[in-house]
Amino acid sequence: MSEKTPKFSVVIPAYNAADYVHRAVESALEQSYAPIEVIVVDDGSQDDTASVVKQRFGEPVRVFRQDNAGPNAARNHGIRESAGDWIALLDSDDTWHPEKLARQAACVSDGVGIVHCFNASDAAVHKPGPEHEVTFDLLWQRNYIGTSTTILLKKAWEHVRGFDEDRRLVGAEDYNMWLRVVHAGYRVVTLREPLTYYTPAPNSLMQQVLRVVQGEILNVEKIAEYCNLPEEMVQHKQVAIWNEYGRSLLWMRDKQEARELLANSLRQQPSAGTFLQWLATFMPDVVLDLKRNLRSTVAS
Repeated sequence: MSEKTPKFSVVIPAYNAADYVHRAVESALEQSYAPIEVIVVDDGSQDDTASVVKQRFGEPVRVFRQDNAGPNAARNHGIRESAGDWIALLDSDDTWHPEKLARQAACVSDGVGIVHCFNASDAAVHKPGPEHEVTFDLLWQRNYIGTSTTILLKKAWEHVRGFDEDRRLVGAEDYNMWLRVVHAGYRVVTLREPLTYYTPAPNSLMQQVLRVVQGEILNVEKIAEYCNLPEEMVQHKQVAIWNEYGRSLLWMRDKQEARELLANSLRQQPSAGTFLQWLATFMPDVVLDLKRNLRSTVAS
């Protein structure tokens, strides 16, 4: 651990969160390692999010309001107002274990820019552990780092000039930041403990998948330009995104959208497996259901 004791500023972006933001704030205030401040940024809510926080918590929580500009703009706003040297990011619908910041403070050392833990729904087998350095190449393969699980060195945020506020980065708002921070040379520490509790968004799953695909592809383009990545590396990532979400949409029986994504993958990087998935988008639902049931039976 570095000689300097980390000072945490908790930053919570909130949009129409009046019914539940209090749970996030309470979990921040109840930390055994107390943050120096909790900041809530109301991102142009149409409900009474800001007044709920002010009335319930008063002085211990600083509340700022802005015109609706998206979660990353709200995060940047809160960080600009912060006094801590580390930013503890928390979404308004998530909560923390009381020991989260204490455990993460113990992981802070020179050269570290990000410390993240697991959330309660994570399967540890799918996450890089202490035995795996979180390199740019590893993080490029998949985003292992959740927003509310993360503390971010404020100097690292300044170094990469903040979160990208492009609202089209749906599903990749945080991923874009992590990639730029790691590319800048900061280290990532993985704390293999489930200290964050994530609440899934209530939005339509189908609608979210389509928006996330667009956001992920846009993120690839932005990071490729920012980091001057080789074309082969970019194409491989694009293909992985199209394949992953193409299969998800096929599973959800949105065959037309699945077909389009898998076709994108085939045009970029033809493969027998992807071709078979693409062919499956032409099958009747009853055949796909039979195939799924047979696979489940064999697996059991």
